Amino acid sequence: MTQMFTIPANTLLFFGFAIVVATIGFVVYGCIKGWKNVMPDYDKKKDELTIDG
Repeated sequence: MTQMFTIPANTLLFFGFAIVVATIGFVVYGCIKGWKNVMPDYDKKKDELTIDG
Protein backbone atom coordinates (compact mmCIF):
# COMPACT_ATOMS: atom_id res chain seq x y z
CA MET A 1 0.00 0.00 0.00
CA THR A 2 1.63 3.22 -1.13
CA GLN A 3 -0.89 5.76 0.22
CA MET A 4 -1.41 6.56 3.88
CA PHE A 5 -4.98 7.76 3.39
CA THR A 6 -7.24 9.21 0.75
CA ILE A 7 -9.56 12.17 1.05
CA PRO A 8 -13.00 11.54 -0.45
CA ALA A 9 -13.85 13.49 -3.57
CA ASN A 10 -14.78 17.16 -3.10
CA THR A 11 -14.25 17.11 0.69
CA LEU A 12 -11.77 19.98 0.64
CA LEU A 13 -14.03 21.85 -1.78
CA PHE A 14 -16.96 21.63 0.64
CA PHE A 15 -14.86 22.67 3.65
CA GLY A 16 -13.41 25.62 1.75
CA PHE A 17 -16.84 26.64 0.49
CA ALA A 18 -18.26 26.46 4.03
CA ILE A 19 -15.47 28.71 5.37
CA VAL A 20 -16.02 31.26 2.59
CA VAL A 21 -19.80 31.28 3.09
CA ALA A 22 -19.41 31.64 6.87
CA THR A 23 -17.01 34.57 6.45
CA ILE A 24 -19.23 36.36 3.94
CA GLY A 25 -22.27 35.67 6.13
CA PHE A 26 -20.54 37.16 9.17
CA VAL A 27 -19.56 40.30 7.26
CA VAL A 28 -23.08 40.75 5.86
CA TYR A 29 -24.59 40.13 9.31
CA GLY A 30 -22.22 42.69 10.81
CA CYS A 31 -23.14 45.26 8.17
CA ILE A 32 -26.86 44.73 8.68
CA LYS A 33 -26.86 44.45 12.48
CA GLY A 34 -24.16 47.05 13.03
CA TRP A 35 -20.62 46.28 14.14
CA LYS A 36 -21.18 47.89 17.55
CA ASN A 37 -23.79 45.21 18.28
CA VAL A 38 -21.83 42.32 16.78
CA MET A 39 -18.43 43.06 18.36
CA PRO A 40 -18.97 45.71 21.05
CA ASP A 41 -15.43 45.67 22.49
CA TYR A 42 -13.58 45.74 19.18
CA ASP A 43 -12.55 49.39 19.22
CA LYS A 44 -11.66 49.58 22.92
CA LYS A 45 -8.01 49.54 23.95
CA LYS A 46 -7.02 46.41 25.80
CA ASP A 47 -4.66 46.49 28.79
CA GLU A 48 -3.34 43.04 27.96
CA LEU A 49 0.19 42.53 26.71
CA THR A 50 0.24 41.18 23.17
CA ILE A 51 3.00 40.05 20.86
CA ASP A 52 2.85 43.17 18.68
CA GLY A 53 2.57 45.71 21.44
